[in-house]
Amino acid sequence: MASKSSAAFPNTWEGVTAAAKAAGAKYPELVAAQWALESGWGKSTSGRHNYFGLKGEGTDQATTEYVDGKLVTITAEFQDFPDLEACVSYLVTRWYRDWQGYKGVNGAADRELAAKQLVKEGYATDPSYAEKLIKLMAEKAPKGQSQSQSQASKPQPKSGPVLFKIKANQDTWLKKELEQVANLEDDQKVAVAWGKEYAVSAYTEVPANGHAKVELAGGAGTWYVFESHWQREMSAGQGLPTSVDWSDFGCQVTPNLTVGEILQWDKRRTPSSTSANRARLLRTAAEFQKIREAWGTPMGVTSFYRPEPINSQVGGVPGSKHVSGEAMDVYPSTRSLEEFYQWIRRRWTGGLGDGRNRGFIHLDTRGGGGFVPGAGVGPCAEWLY
Repeated sequence: MASKSSAAFPNTWEGVTAAAKAAGAKYPELVAAQWALESGWGKSTSGRHNYFGLKGEGTDQATTEYVDGKLVTITAEFQDFPDLEACVSYLVTRWYRDWQGYKGVNGAADRELAAKQLVKEGYATDPSYAEKLIKLMAEKAPKGQSQSQSQASKPQPKSGPVLFKIKANQDTWLKKELEQVANLEDDQKVAVAWGKEYAVSAYTEVPANGHAKVELAGGAGTWYVFESHWQREMSAGQGLPTSVDWSDFGCQVTPNLTVGEILQWDKRRTPSSTSANRARLLRTAAEFQKIREAWGTPMGVTSFYRPEPINSQVGGVPGSKHVSGEAMDVYPSTRSLEEFYQWIRRRWTGGLGDGRNRGFIHLDTRGGGGFVPGAGVGPCAEWLY
């Protein structure tokens, strides 16, 4: 049974639509369609007040997903939210509004294209997901209202400042769509020779299939690239920011890690301005970035900073390194967890917790430990969850 939601936004199609409008969704009816599809019209949540199947630290739950075209059942961890409004706000911030360099589906010309864009960006594995959402919206649309009457296009933002350069480490492609190159028309792809560099003003990982969405500087457009075909060319002093806005979930702490990921999008975890944990978090984030760049493909975070009493509330052990900002639980997004475990345990000198049975590897910087390129080292402490 689904949990009760706040009085302001009841657990109904109308309530979700109102919450989505308040959160800034251009197509609130699309959010409501996701709610109906993912939660069985609000009757079944994946985590506490999680009506959209949003994964992250929280509740373990069995779920079905498409893997290599086949429907399989797996156990995954889903985020918990205080109420429906917070869950809707999280979804809209991450997927509808522009976030972390990603151009949200608010930018689609109509709600049907927005539904298709959700699938292209890796929100769902069901190949029929967009069609199901479109059907739900059509069934709930007011009579006489057309697609053109309910939506208006959004102008695309101008290119921002250069973040860094990407350099092709093999012959590859720039693509306008998340499709195999062979399936794209000539005007939707550009062949790129090994060694070619591009300046990038926005960069967003698409972990579902190992790609990234990049906005090239100088108005050269937005493209998709296969991440393992590229390397980042950072200028001296680039990488870590001179300051971090810990109140902004979208603030980049490293090129591949945001404040939101470190705090798990929970304002209660924000370190105070006088907290020594801020410096520890930056050091742990730097170790994450070293691992991410050496590993070469996207990585996800299931847990990072957990100050008390949150650490105890989520079942963390007393004195956990997560409490002091010295630990992270991570997993590879596109390659096997087993492969990552065997790789990292020969390159990590801090504490290592084997959570393969839970879908993550715990890494902490106890004893001054960290990432060592190459192989031949080992963790100072290792245990099994």
